[in-house]
Amino acid sequence: MRLGKAVQNLRMAVSSGNSQDVLELAAHVTGMRCVVAARVTDRVWLAVDAVDRAGYGVSVGEVLDARLTFCHEVRETCAPVFFSDAERDPDVRDNPLPGQLGMRSYVAVPLYTHDGELFGTLCAFDPEPRRVTPAVIDAMQRLANLYGSALDSSGERLTADAELEQRSSSLMQSQEKLEHSHQDLVEAQRVAKQREEFIAVLAHDLRNPLQSIGMAASLLEMGELNGRQEKQVGHIQQSVKRMAELIEVTMDFARGRLAGGVPLDNREAGRLEELLCAAVEEIRQAHPETTVQASINIEAPVDCDPHRLAQLLSNLLINAIVHGHPSTAIQAIASTRGNCLRLSVANRGTITAGKIERIFEPFNRQDEGRLEPGLGLGLYIASQIAIAHGGSLKVISTEANGTMFEFQLPLETAG
Repeated sequence: MRLGKAVQNLRMAVSSGNSQDVLELAAHVTGMRCVVAARVTDRVWLAVDAVDRAGYGVSVGEVLDARLTFCHEVRETCAPVFFSDAERDPDVRDNPLPGQLGMRSYVAVPLYTHDGELFGTLCAFDPEPRRVTPAVIDAMQRLANLYGSALDSSGERLTADAELEQRSSSLMQSQEKLEHSHQDLVEAQRVAKQREEFIAVLAHDLRNPLQSIGMAASLLEMGELNGRQEKQVGHIQQSVKRMAELIEVTMDFARGRLAGGVPLDNREAGRLEELLCAAVEEIRQAHPETTVQASINIEAPVDCDPHRLAQLLSNLLINAIVHGHPSTAIQAIASTRGNCLRLSVANRGTITAGKIERIFEPFNRQDEGRLEPGLGLGLYIASQIAIAHGGSLKVISTEANGTMFEFQLPLETAG
């Protein structure tokens, strides 16, 4: 027999005693808007009947860990438990349970079967203070006795108890799994933070030796070199530049993860159009095999870090080159029409729905089967730049129209 069926039969067993009327009377006597008749074992609390006008969401068949309820104390002591105001009562004001359950006032009395066995509790509670007097407690106990007069300790209740113990075991197992999952999550977060701190320290410490290598290469270039030596020095300088870019990208990642976001400098906001055009031209020179069509038209003032927005545009263009169709042009558009800065990059490549969901995650590579340049941080950093400005960066990708990344920044809230 399923637990729900057993609970239904238990309710039918007390229907002749008008169980709902008993609960309604309890609500009237106590002034509390939630009243529950509960089966309580040493481990499980089960709602058998309920009236809930307080919005707790208590329903028949609901199962809780009995040890996390005041009804457990009633079962242990066979005595009422009550308080008029949890925030003022010295016996419970330091107990976290009322706050966790959202109750200010509470009263629960033992609920016995007609043959004298403890079945559970009749309890009432409310999110507001309610005065609980000896007369209220006496009335609750009389109502509990009336409710229990239709209960017995035979077949149906024993079947329900067996079902309840099975539900209890499942509940405890679920709680243990949840606790283990929480511990695993905390450990994963700790390891991730340590990893990100290590990345930040490593990237920072690499700067000085890299600068020394760059300076040494510049000094060598000033001397008399043959053609082969000039070529080697040129390779060194290109490698230094590339490594410096990777270090800066890594530092941006660390800032975004550890320092509360990418830092902004708005002092040169008036250079936005100039720097966006420069970013496009730099990409064209670095990738002459790709056509980049650009329309940059910044007519209104934008309170922003123009270097960061140029970096955002550059990251989007590089992503389009790596993942777009090589025979089609890339379109870059930036404008301040409609009281909003809009910056978009479009190409004919497509991104599957599953990958779009993770497109802005760090170290994400759209094509896992292909070795791609960089660290997989470009789109993540672009998204962090957008967030730092208070704007949004979104992507739309379809087979018919290709892929478009668009950054939007309302001008009235820019910066």
